[in-house]
Amino acid sequence: MNEIKRVLIVGSGIGGATAAYALRRVGVDVHCIDIKTETPMVGSGICMLHNAMRAMASLDLAQACLDSGYHFDAFRQFDSAGQLLRTNPAPPSCGIRRPELARILETAAEGAGAIFDRGLTVQSLVNRAEGVDVRFSDGREATYDLVVAADGVYSRLRQQLFGTDCSPRFAGQSVWRFNAPRPAEVDAFCLFRTASGRTVGSFPTSQESCYIFYLENSPEPLRVPEAEAHLLIRERLSEFTAPAIRASLECVTQPRQVIFRPLDITLVPAPWHRERVVLLGDAAHAPTPHMTSGGGMAIEDAVVLADCIAATQSGQAALELYSNRRYERCKTICDASLQLCRNEQQDPLGNREKSAALLLSTYQFLGQPI
Repeated sequence: MNEIKRVLIVGSGIGGATAAYALRRVGVDVHCIDIKTETPMVGSGICMLHNAMRAMASLDLAQACLDSGYHFDAFRQFDSAGQLLRTNPAPPSCGIRRPELARILETAAEGAGAIFDRGLTVQSLVNRAEGVDVRFSDGREATYDLVVAADGVYSRLRQQLFGTDCSPRFAGQSVWRFNAPRPAEVDAFCLFRTASGRTVGSFPTSQESCYIFYLENSPEPLRVPEAEAHLLIRERLSEFTAPAIRASLECVTQPRQVIFRPLDITLVPAPWHRERVVLLGDAAHAPTPHMTSGGGMAIEDAVVLADCIAATQSGQAALELYSNRRYERCKTICDASLQLCRNEQQDPLGNREKSAALLLSTYQFLGQPI
């Protein structure tokens, strides 16, 4: 057995919750904390590609996602008025609402014995070769064999242990996201394009719902007044007259329905651990969303980390194996995502065929074993 028997996971998002369940399945005691006081009940959608669903299948959770989400295997392109231009095959995928995915993961992890604490964070830690002494924000103290930093792209633990060289940087785009009732024509991954190359994307997240996103270029990060987000997204999408887009926009009546954020990215050089603290998910590799693979990569991280701990005897060996198995794969996805992002900023029409070829080759790469 590996010497890692007690683990603290900081962050209960997709990567953290998956890690909690995967580690419990290999016999590790898990304490998962999150600074948020409760699981978010609202949120955008996520497209889980074939590789993410394969990882979920290894945890016996793929069917739960399919039951709650929507399976699709096609890619449809429309003009801005909603006229279907072409349909192509796509990797088998599952669209699902993020809160629903969180429910599936946390229910599985808690059912397996993982302990979740909310409204709690790490106040300080002492990272040693043989373990990590942690002091929490509520004054409690504990020692763990391993701390997993799954606290996102703006990870405090990463900054503390890896320095500011790995701080996220703006990728030149921001994303607008919202949910809406699913129109009948949104039964696959759909893109609606204007003649100038502006694009709105949508995919189903259940039989009844869909997720819509719009990527906006800017040389510097945009700052959007939160109280006006629902009005601003209507202005930006006024050129799109497709009935599916217009009907969805009609449902956006409150600013809280719109999620907006600049795309900040990072990729931490391997190895991803310092002594007994290891990075996972966006804390280690935060890509742009163009490959729809950020969440999938975090899920894969969790599966591989648990596998490495189960397959080795020493903590050091497990963490080295984890970085070795994950870094090049995640770098490939981050590089492809960023190139797609740059293609859209530089010449979305001229780069369309180049982007399509890159998407196809990277989808094929994702089909390889993790």
